[in-house]
Amino acid sequence: MYILENEDLIIESKSSGAELTRIYSKKYNKEVLWNGDKKYWGRQSPILFPIVGRLKENETLIEDKIYNINQHGFARDMDFDLISIDKKSITYKLTSDEKSREIYPYNFNLFISYTIIDEKVKITWKVENIDSQEIYFSIGGHPAFNISSPENLIDYYIEFKCRKNVNKINLEGPYYGEIEEIESLPILELNSSVFENDAIIYTNIDKVSLKSSKEEFYININIKDFPLVGIWTPYYKDTNSTAPFICIEPWYGLADSVDSNKIYKNKKYINKLNIGESFEVSYDIEIK
Repeated sequence: MYILENEDLIIESKSSGAELTRIYSKKYNKEVLWNGDKKYWGRQSPILFPIVGRLKENETLIEDKIYNINQHGFARDMDFDLISIDKKSITYKLTSDEKSREIYPYNFNLFISYTIIDEKVKITWKVENIDSQEIYFSIGGHPAFNISSPENLIDYYIEFKCRKNVNKINLEGPYYGEIEEIESLPILELNSSVFENDAIIYTNIDKVSLKSSKEEFYININIKDFPLVGIWTPYYKDTNSTAPFICIEPWYGLADSVDSNKIYKNKKYINKLNIGESFEVSYDIEIK
């Protein structure tokens, strides 16, 4: 486990999955990031690569060959190399190898960086094409943020800063179906029934703020120019309840559609890199 600290925050991360495992606010004496209790969900902030969501029947067609990739991809379960660390920043690297090519045939470098700047944690992803052909990929984040308790979910709400033409992408099981245009999206009041059909997915959102009517403390997730954001917590039908955390997930990728033809490069929101090119994006988590 590696620790970065400044006057406002303490963050921790690990080489396994290059996963962020702690955000602690000194100002509020508060653990911000979910603790990974396996009773609810054993992860905290996994990196989703090279798919986001689920493939139809967990398989996809790449260069005329079928590959099996489980939900959210394999990077979250791989050991990354630590390539740099100082007082403010840490960077991990995953390079394709024989094992990864059995699942996903492309050669790539994936860099994950965490930087603390005052009350912000900046998360940067960089993908390099080191193959002799163009490559395709999806990438996403899945950070989970503590709430006081599942019973208090109704005290929480989400505010959005939107771009034009926001769409809501509806899930049918693990796959996406209908896409509907949203005229206005100022506030999403949270309660357990909101998550009955799994994640809520929107396009063209620049900022998501998780707030509580009972607390001064709140979180901004700044995702300017990201195409998609998912909002999720596990829903338990038997008790009509949820887990004690909310995931706010910035994505450059999406699950397969209900009528997917399984061709990987045809996936909606897929990203393409030509030979020698790289892709780099950042978002930040701000404690207010």
